[in-house]
Amino acid sequence: MSIFQYRSTKRTVAVLLILLFLVVSAISFLSYWVATSRLKYESTNTHIAMLSQIDHKIELMLQAIDKETIQMLANEEVNKFFDHTMTEAESRDNAYRLSGYFTRFVNAGEYVYSVDLYSYDRGQLFSGGAIKEEQTPEDSSWISQFAKYDGYSNWLPTRRVPLSASNFPIYRNVVTLVRTYPLIHSPGFRRGAVAVNIKEEALYQLLSDAKSRMMGDIFILGHNGSLMSGADKSKLGEDMSRVPVLSEVMKGGEEGFFKASPQDVASSVFYVTSPYTGWKIVNIVPEIQLNQPLIKIRNALIIIALLLFLTAGVLAVLLGLWTFHPLNRFLMNLSKKLKAHPLYEGADWGKGNEFARFENAVQNILTDSESLQAQIKESKPIMKWRLLMDLLTNFPRPYGNIEKYMDVVGVHLHSKHFIVMSAEYDRKADVNSKRDLHLYAYALCNVAEELINAESKGAAIEWEDGQCAIILSFDDEDPVKHALRAVAIADMLKNYLQDQFRRTISIGIGSEVHRMQDIHLSHKQSIEALKYKLVMGDNTIIAADDIQDYGFGAFHRLFALTEGMIDSVKVLDEERMSQQLKDWFDKLASSKIPPDTIKQLIVQLLMKAAVVAGEIGVAHEELVPAESMSETLEQYESLEQIREFAARILSGYIEGIRLKRNSREKSESVDKIIKYIQSHYRHSDLSLNYLSDHFRVSVSHLSKMFKEYTGSNFIDYLMEIRIEKAKELLAGSQEKIRDIAEAVGYTNVNSFTRIFKKITGLTPSEFREREWAKEEEEQAGSA
Repeated sequence: MSIFQYRSTKRTVAVLLILLFLVVSAISFLSYWVATSRLKYESTNTHIAMLSQIDHKIELMLQAIDKETIQMLANEEVNKFFDHTMTEAESRDNAYRLSGYFTRFVNAGEYVYSVDLYSYDRGQLFSGGAIKEEQTPEDSSWISQFAKYDGYSNWLPTRRVPLSASNFPIYRNVVTLVRTYPLIHSPGFRRGAVAVNIKEEALYQLLSDAKSRMMGDIFILGHNGSLMSGADKSKLGEDMSRVPVLSEVMKGGEEGFFKASPQDVASSVFYVTSPYTGWKIVNIVPEIQLNQPLIKIRNALIIIALLLFLTAGVLAVLLGLWTFHPLNRFLMNLSKKLKAHPLYEGADWGKGNEFARFENAVQNILTDSESLQAQIKESKPIMKWRLLMDLLTNFPRPYGNIEKYMDVVGVHLHSKHFIVMSAEYDRKADVNSKRDLHLYAYALCNVAEELINAESKGAAIEWEDGQCAIILSFDDEDPVKHALRAVAIADMLKNYLQDQFRRTISIGIGSEVHRMQDIHLSHKQSIEALKYKLVMGDNTIIAADDIQDYGFGAFHRLFALTEGMIDSVKVLDEERMSQQLKDWFDKLASSKIPPDTIKQLIVQLLMKAAVVAGEIGVAHEELVPAESMSETLEQYESLEQIREFAARILSGYIEGIRLKRNSREKSESVDKIIKYIQSHYRHSDLSLNYLSDHFRVSVSHLSKMFKEYTGSNFIDYLMEIRIEKAKELLAGSQEKIRDIAEAVGYTNVNSFTRIFKKITGLTPSEFREREWAKEEEEQAGSA
């Protein structure tokens, strides 16, 4: 008997084949849509991540060069170059040592091509191993530009510098870092500048390494739109901001991508911005090249869909053969019995409707349904955590259907007006174990949900150890009322935990957002606000709207105050250093500077102190923990703890310097030299070279030995002696200033006046008037 004897059987098989075709088609379409969407998303993230990786490598290289440049400015020969009091012979001798020093500096690394120094006081340029006082070369136009530049360092556009001065010079492309000397001096007060020329091919090598793994064209734009590095060397240094595509890149944010058609070729443009240099790393990929994986996926899915449909069709036929045989037997037996009944004589049972036996199947379905419900109930906490994590991290999700997911896991939020709070237990180090901290966080989330749902709707989950993320939602349209309610709930939560658990918490409150897909923005703001706990202390509520922006000048003003503390370390005045450190931390607390920036300032202070101590021979490894300074500061939760840590480090440096200085043996040779200087300071030609010839000691050894014994270099020591003698002559005689200058060893009265004012803060005339006025007051008082 044929299995298609009954019409219902035929219809069932036909419907089954149609359904199979629709299911396979739908699955193929959805698979293609999901795969392509995900691939596009991952492709975008991959390009951005690759560009960020390139930026990180370039930033590490440039920061290392910048750090070496700062260390270079502390070199004695470099400092001497900017000293306008040097004689011509001293200048030539110093230039020789500078040439050797810069040769070693350039040969020590693979990125620096050359270093140039320029003294604004002396009007001299040191370039290529020699001092140049003639007309400034064309490739040194940065000198006049940087003289008026309102900043302390600047990255110049890519430029060409000659390899040799010939009739047919060969040029090399360089990217230049210009820094002021001294480090923090504004235009009009700086004494000079240093220009470090970095090989452009070093930057391009990083781009070339990345290009082997990426598609399209990749290049770097400066902060003013100039081409810093790229494959087309003919356009290096040109302003590319007028190119339509690159103009849009320059107007963009920190990172992103967009579609464009440069040269009528549909392309995707990806870019990231370096926070260190302000450069933009750009990657332009043609759409044809970008879509090749999508085309392969589409063709593969079509082939798979055809194979699935053929396989499903064959299986449907085999299933029919296995299923419909017993069904036909059952229907035949049933039809025979019914045909024997008088009421159904003559009925066409072969064309009627049949009934199938599905009792076992239905029973299995019901059993599976009950099991599924139990599994869903057990998985609700995990599903809830995953759903809220997606909202807080902006994980891609169809927000149109999210209410269905929230109903399943028991999360109830209004459709708009959201505020996120981040709550964290204070003094987490006091908790016995991670497990206890987790239990505290679990209790915090439960209490927060009870307080929120009493008047509104919200949810809370544990974000990390000891920290919870709390989402509040509102159904009215009053943003002021929403902010007040958020603060009120935070205050109730803080008080409840303090009363019940005897523990304090700090809470950061983000700004209000109006869409569910923007909840992550409020969460990010709440975490940033919570960081201000470092400044404001424990058991506080910090709203993101209350955090004031700080000016960039505040950073430099606070950084400049570290010079006084470094001077106190040098002179071993621990009491003054402690007071300066306390005053500095008070200014940090009231400056509203972000906590991460505060830690950066503290790291720079301790690094400067380490450099000073290292010059005297004190090893910083004995005082600072093995881990990095930044990781050490992350362990502290308040500014007071960090201040105590910094005070310990600086006090340790002072003690180390004191021990080093006390352990030095007095040198008879240096004693003789000092006595000679004190007796012959009037000679204008007194110099290290003169003393070297007189005492038959090399200049370098004499300079090092003199500095180790006295703690200062020869020039500073000689100037102090001469100025002290000049003070005595100015206060106790009426001689002309020119005569007094010659009497203490200065042949140029202008140089004497500048040095005198630099050391005392007064001109010789002003100093004499002040001393005579003091003497008259004393005489009047005694009379």
